[in-house]
Amino acid sequence: MFEHIGRRLGPLFVETLLVGRDPERTVGGMRFVEDLRPERSPLVGIYSGLCAATTESCFVIGCDMPFAVPDLVRDLLEQPGDCDVVVPVHGGFCEPLFAVYRRSCIPAIARVLDEGLLKTTSFYSDVAVHRVSEDAVRRIDPDLVSFTNLNTPKQLALLAHL
Repeated sequence: MFEHIGRRLGPLFVETLLVGRDPERTVGGMRFVEDLRPERSPLVGIYSGLCAATTESCFVIGCDMPFAVPDLVRDLLEQPGDCDVVVPVHGGFCEPLFAVYRRSCIPAIARVLDEGLLKTTSFYSDVAVHRVSEDAVRRIDPDLVSFTNLNTPKQLALLAHL
């Protein structure tokens, strides 16, 4: 799945980071970044990636979301530059693992992690967040396939058809 996501989205970025705990998962063209904290949470991955990034803004995607529409990613990256987070809304909820984060989020994320808060959106109240409406997302990704997660072997078999 990493390779598929890398092929699909890699050309949009100057660097691609793979964040986690297992350096054996390194995929060609991606720089592996080890989690900087022991807590197990996607928020630790976002924090670690932002700390390691060489760019001011980073697009974050879950490793189980292989159907990302590149035009939607481009659109999120082009949203207002004065925000710390640009996050699409789907089904009334933010999609924090398909969002753009600026390095300016690092102190707020560190604070909530120090407080023991692991929810991915737990620092949103401390930063400027631009929520992209579901209607706006659907103009680019009508079926919202970008938010499809593959979590089971049966779902993973869907990748074979791409």
